[in-house]
Amino acid sequence: MDFYQVNLLAFVLLNGSMAYRQYRQDKRLELSEKMQQFDSENSDPDSVDTDTIYSAKEFKNIFFPVYVLVWGADWLQGPFIYTLYKDEKKLPEEIVARLFTTGFLAGALSALFVGGLADRFGRRNACLAYCAITILSCLSVLSNNINVLFAGRALGGLGTTLMYTVFEAWMVTEYNQRGLERTSLKLSAIFGRMITLSSVVAVLAGLVGQVFVEWTGTKSSPFFASICCLVPASFIISTRWTENYGNNSNDNQTTTKESLKLLLG
Repeated sequence: MDFYQVNLLAFVLLNGSMAYRQYRQDKRLELSEKMQQFDSENSDPDSVDTDTIYSAKEFKNIFFPVYVLVWGADWLQGPFIYTLYKDEKKLPEEIVARLFTTGFLAGALSALFVGGLADRFGRRNACLAYCAITILSCLSVLSNNINVLFAGRALGGLGTTLMYTVFEAWMVTEYNQRGLERTSLKLSAIFGRMITLSSVVAVLAGLVGQVFVEWTGTKSSPFFASICCLVPASFIISTRWTENYGNNSNDNQTTTKESLKLLLG
């Protein structure tokens, strides 16, 4: 086996062991939830009520599928952005570098205000905005117009900022609003599962993306596979998620101003 095959095998084994470990933890959590439900049904005064236990199950069922789809959409694109621009579209190295720089700058600048806007207009809406923005970014690879490609990279940078902030913000707020800290479902366990899922999805997305490239003969196909992930994610968010907001819009405005002052020196 060559270097890449050895590394792939190592990552598959590592992520497989992490997934199995997470599976065992989930089974223990499921058993704990059943015991809580039994205590509740038998009127144990210290038990968690049945509605909260069902709420915890619903919370997992509406958050984790979206998380997997969103991160899958991101991982599908990553390995093919450079080769799409350089090899398929035959863009000069200097233009490719500028495209990447545009994405990084868009992500950095949007980080100054994305959190405040999400708190003010709603984290659920911000998650839907991420899906729409990323779909437009993926569609931009259809064009050979350099302005469209730069716009697509800028949208990609904005989308990355949203992905790394608003989904976790929505999750933590929803967790607290449902009162799930009283159940066996702990925030630490949720974040642990998120890390495991992200690692597993990263490996699978790389393999699936390569299969799509070989099947279609174009490196733009993983971007359309990303769209196929984001459409059902948008549907679940719009139909199953409730909206939540930040606590104080004035604090958000102050934080944004302070960030701008720090950036500008």
